[in-house]
Amino acid sequence: MLRRKMLRDIKANFAQFFSIMLLSLIAMWCYTGFQANVVGGNKARETFERDCAFADGWIYGAGFGDDQLRKIKDINGINKAQLRTEVLGKADEKFNTAEMYCYFQDCAQVTIPQTVAGADFDPDDPDGLWLFSRFAETWDIKVGDKFTVHVMGLDIEKEVKGLIVTPEYEFACASTDTDSDFHNIGFAYLSAKVLPEEMRISNEIIFTCDGKSLSYEDSIATALDNDYAYLADRNSIRGWYQLSDELSQHDSFSYIFSFVFVAIALLVIITTMKRMIAQQRTQIGTLNALGMKKSKILTHYLSYSFFLSVIGCALGIVLGIFTFGKLMVDMFSQFYTIPGWQPGFSYKSIIVAAVLVLICTSTSYLSCKQILKIHPSEALRPAAAKTAKPCIFEKLPFWDKLSFNARYNLRDISRSKMRAFMGIFGTCMGMMIMELGLGAYDTVDYVRDWYFHDIQNYEYQVILSDSCSPEQAEELKNDTSGELVAMSAVSIAAKDHPTSDGIISCKLAVTESEGLYCVSDTELNTTPIPEGTVALTMKQAKKLGLSVGDMVYWKTASGSKWNESKIGLISRHPNITGITMLREDFEAAGETFRPVMLVSKENCDNAADRNYVSAVHSMKDLIAAFDKMMEIMNLLVYFMVIFSVLLIVIVLYNSGNLSFNEREKEFATLKVLGFRSSAIRRLLSTQNLWLSIVGVICGLPLGRVPLQAMMDSNGDAIDWPCYIAPSTFLIAAIFVMAVSVLVSFLFSRRIKRIDMVEVLKGME
Repeated sequence: MLRRKMLRDIKANFAQFFSIMLLSLIAMWCYTGFQANVVGGNKARETFERDCAFADGWIYGAGFGDDQLRKIKDINGINKAQLRTEVLGKADEKFNTAEMYCYFQDCAQVTIPQTVAGADFDPDDPDGLWLFSRFAETWDIKVGDKFTVHVMGLDIEKEVKGLIVTPEYEFACASTDTDSDFHNIGFAYLSAKVLPEEMRISNEIIFTCDGKSLSYEDSIATALDNDYAYLADRNSIRGWYQLSDELSQHDSFSYIFSFVFVAIALLVIITTMKRMIAQQRTQIGTLNALGMKKSKILTHYLSYSFFLSVIGCALGIVLGIFTFGKLMVDMFSQFYTIPGWQPGFSYKSIIVAAVLVLICTSTSYLSCKQILKIHPSEALRPAAAKTAKPCIFEKLPFWDKLSFNARYNLRDISRSKMRAFMGIFGTCMGMMIMELGLGAYDTVDYVRDWYFHDIQNYEYQVILSDSCSPEQAEELKNDTSGELVAMSAVSIAAKDHPTSDGIISCKLAVTESEGLYCVSDTELNTTPIPEGTVALTMKQAKKLGLSVGDMVYWKTASGSKWNESKIGLISRHPNITGITMLREDFEAAGETFRPVMLVSKENCDNAADRNYVSAVHSMKDLIAAFDKMMEIMNLLVYFMVIFSVLLIVIVLYNSGNLSFNEREKEFATLKVLGFRSSAIRRLLSTQNLWLSIVGVICGLPLGRVPLQAMMDSNGDAIDWPCYIAPSTFLIAAIFVMAVSVLVSFLFSRRIKRIDMVEVLKGME
């Protein structure tokens, strides 16, 4: 009997109950979709890193030999260790002179490259080269082809024996790019025998260990007599931690978006169940009088939310994995390299679904328990009419001057506060999500303009080869009225002789202060670096606890001493983090200025003919490459807009539907008094419109917060300031208001169909 009653009630209140199921579905769809990407990514990474014996620690120095390696291996807790030489080189011009990290080693025990095609890496084969598979696929390089790398003044041409991947390059990005573009970045593994005997100088010892690698620093320092540059763990390797930050971001999003839809679902449950139970007061009293226990009646009403949320969560889990989750994995697999990355599932989704069902059911209980406290004899009689009290709005000095429509709706809002709050909160959240999606577009345009017109105040970028001499670089500079720029890896710290946990690995840029390669301050205004000082990027300054006037210590990857410099400027850059300094200050520190590129406002296409120039890029080419990489934002915008529309439609339709059902007798009375259907529709539409306006106003300042959080969650290597254009706020507000108006028209036919006789009979 109760089962049939539940089905009849669901049919009679289909819109509200369908909304509960739909909101539960979307909440779990968001959660499971993001988690499918996170769980699948972490599971694939774990397998990948285990199979490759991925290093736990990296010891950098000017030159290591077998004696130092033996001492590291003898440290208790270190399992495997090996020597290798890491050098940044370049590919041929026909491959866009891509950055090519070359690894020369005589064994493969730690961070073993995983073969995608061809033969496994053989450190004893001096005739082969093993190339990054994503770079090879992009340039259509096959196993058996010849490939040349230009490194350390050598032109090394070898046969490609295999295509490989490695955990060190789960994320790969060239220094001149803002995101992954496999045209411009690659790596190659070669035998140490490829190098002449005098050049076989290992600059790294990589090792695996028990526990955290940084905990072995004292033992390593003792073993090597402090004769090394620094010790790094995985968190210092951008190719690894960039994906960790990305997955962490998605994990956070799974909870944030789910919370929004769960919160709306709870408001719908509260308003729906309270109204239905109030309507069925006499039925509940009858069931009680016939001997049915209150616990059974309570269970009956709890089952509405329970079954609907269970169905919604179950569908959400399935759809989350096979639709949104798969879409996320396919999309991010274009930028990250993880073999076997598939949508994953974990028990956490079941726990979250159970918690969501419990919350929905508990909310129903709070709505039901009051009516069940009433004695059956009282429940059999209709509830006493509420005493009409003046609403708070009636105290307004201009109350008497308001129209009937306005006064009628203000009284209704005052008497149905929860329904009004649901409308405002839902519209506010919809506005926030809309701003988040559209604001992502604005942020991309804002960063593009800041990066390519303010920081990069030039039209051509000339990439210099390793063989370029200082004299040749100066000659090119004079011929093009350009500016030379040096760039290399650097370690920075807040104190001299720091421990590893106080060291940050980042970039060092050295400029000539010609106003072409610029530095911007924290307000994004281009600012010259004061002479005798350095500019330190904002995120790194915060991490080290440094500010203008403090001293920062830095050491190049090939250097053996820590240099001290005063901070003259806290700067911001979208994708190059670290320190920027002037050439004269760099050379005053005893370092050699080796430019990697020249920038100029003059046409430099002719420079490509010089044998010491690797490539020439125009600003148009750089911007086009940036725009192509940012196409992923389209998906984000579509995703946010769809969710925003769903949220606003569900909330406003439910708010209007509840308002209509609660006031159906009033509307019938108004019809008897001569009000037309259009006038009654205006009464209903006006309230929806008011609630939407308040929700839009409350939501206006909320979009920036999650947008900036989304940008910041990409890690310390990226610094994108969020920006939402005034026109975006206007577009989002107009869109939300338009949806509100369209939802109001859904009630037009229902108002026309009001049966005045039947409704008024029910009032007797």
